[in-house]
Amino acid sequence: MTTRAPVTDGPDDGGRPRTGRPPKLSLERIVAAAREIDPEALSITSVAEALGVARNAVTYRVGGREDLLALVVERELAERLAGLEVPADDWKAAIVAASEGMLDALVACGPTALAITRAPRTGFLGPSEQLLAALTSAGFSDAIAGRTLALLSEVVYAAARYTLEAPAGGARPLEGDLSAVSAGAADRFPTFVRVFSEAWSPREQLRFSLDLVIAGLERDREATRSA
Repeated sequence: MTTRAPVTDGPDDGGRPRTGRPPKLSLERIVAAAREIDPEALSITSVAEALGVARNAVTYRVGGREDLLALVVERELAERLAGLEVPADDWKAAIVAASEGMLDALVACGPTALAITRAPRTGFLGPSEQLLAALTSAGFSDAIAGRTLALLSEVVYAAARYTLEAPAGGARPLEGDLSAVSAGAADRFPTFVRVFSEAWSPREQLRFSLDLVIAGLERDREATRSA
């Protein structure tokens, strides 16, 4: 039978290490400390040092550096989107306002936003609630509204990544790769080369995606009414 080593959470008043379960730290305290640290230097250790606790007191609540960065981004998004107003009586305008607002907030977070590997959840709660209310008030089912929000979140997240990864000139991140492929594939893939010889911005791509989503929802709505 193996014996588990005691967990220490820092010295007691006599300078001896304490044992047992780490002290409970709220996520609020952890995130607040993490936000005061430069993203490049952010780590479990740096947060623990800022809070004056042992590392395991932080890892008891947060898995690792990526989780810390995600929490920081989610909190900043929530603050940036707190004042966003999404139209309640126009579901099409609500889709555009919520999506463009979420994109602007992600881009404003800067390169730190690239640390998250999925579309934000808690950071988007404010506009998400307003958008879902607008969609369901317009007659869309909860299922359709939820799937629409999930799709839009992924589209917005992709647009933000393209924007943040783009070089200073504003070209698409894959522009160089596409040019390299095109140079040796003009004869075999002429349509591909022609189509991708024209660049478009992430925001233009976002608006194109939103137009498709709106058109699809309109068609679904008409089909439901005529059924």
